Formats: sequence, structure tokens, C-alpha cells
Amino acid sequence: MNNLLISERMISRLIVFSLVFPVIYVVLYYNELALFRFYPLVGELHLNIQPTTFGPAMTYYGWLVIAAIVGAVVAFAVPHRWALRLWAGWSWLVPLGATLFTFIYETRWLLH
Repeated sequence: MNNLLISERMISRLIVFSLVFPVIYVVLYYNELALFRFYPLVGELHLNIQPTTFGPAMTYYGWLVIAAIVGAVVAFAVPHRWALRLWAGWSWLVPLGATLFTFIYETRWLLH
């Protein structure tokens, strides 16, 4: 059985990615900024908002793509020695904070 060895450099990149991705995702979500919108009723992707005849737009995929690209760029741009200074616990605390923020933000629908 082969053991998968992950280098220390890759681990530090994954930690940086896991810090950047949820922050960018929440910013995009809060400001409703998406690279593209998917309209499932017509099965089309569009860069601009379409008429209501296209049905409701899904911006989720656009948020994921932007957050993944920015997270990957930052993860590879941050010097390894800087990433080593980060506490690994941030890689679960930041996503947890982003999730809590999202839940709290979404309570506006429940409190109306």
C-alpha cells in the first residue's frame, strides 16, 4: 500500500487557502458579487443579470469559482516562511467564523 506524502510546503499552502477562501466567499456572498450566474430553468450561464423570464439565478457557482481562484493565487503567492508562522487552528476557526456569519446574516429572512 502506498502512503501519500504531503510536503510541508503543500500543507502550508492548504492552510493559507483555507484561510483565504471562506473570507473571499463571505465578502462575495454579502455583496452579491458573482463572476457569472446560472439560470437552471433555461440551463444557461450568463455574466450579466438576465430578465425574470429566465427564472431565478444561482450565484453560488460564481462565488465558488472566484473564491477558489483568489484562494489558490494567494496560497501560492504567500512565502512559505510566512505560512509556517500561521497557527494551523486558524484553518478551521476562520471557516467556522464564516459559517456563523452566514447563518447570522441569513436570519434576516426569518425575522421579517
